[in-house]
Amino acid sequence: MKKKLILGLILSTLFVFGCGASDDASSQSDDGPKYFEIINADKTYTMDDIKTAGLKGTKTFKTDAVDKKTGEAITPGATNIVLGFFKGPSGPKDIEVRFYSSHQDAVDLGQAPAESITEKPSNLVGNSSVTTLADAGVGMKGSTKYGGYAINGNIVILCERELQACLDFIEKLP
Repeated sequence: MKKKLILGLILSTLFVFGCGASDDASSQSDDGPKYFEIINADKTYTMDDIKTAGLKGTKTFKTDAVDKKTGEAITPGATNIVLGFFKGPSGPKDIEVRFYSSHQDAVDLGQAPAESITEKPSNLVGNSSVTTLADAGVGMKGSTKYGGYAINGNIVILCERELQACLDFIEKLP
């Protein structure tokens, strides 16, 4: 009887702590450290803001690109896509910015495509040769070096190797 009571108490405690709600909109992956964050729902950014933050060497990509195998849009709802580099505290990093009409569109339409081309931190090993958007064009599946992304206002930011590069870039946005 005492064992059942103790077991019941332990299970109840685990249930209470395991089912607690979290206000954190970012992911602490089971596979390792956090690799994405969703913030600043009330912000709206323009290309001028991105340039002001220090994105250099920008190249624009088509927003209507489709997957050749499935015929589905690769970046549905995106209004503009640019790739460039940003010199943050940890050195220059490739940054891709996808613009959407609103924060809700960025989440609803932009998160799944960002997730599909982001390698989880535990999967990124060493300095292997990888394909980037600049090398292959929007929507290249296969090897990528995007190790994190952030949805910040109306933009989805894909970052080289880690989420911190996104956060460093966001700090510089007006």
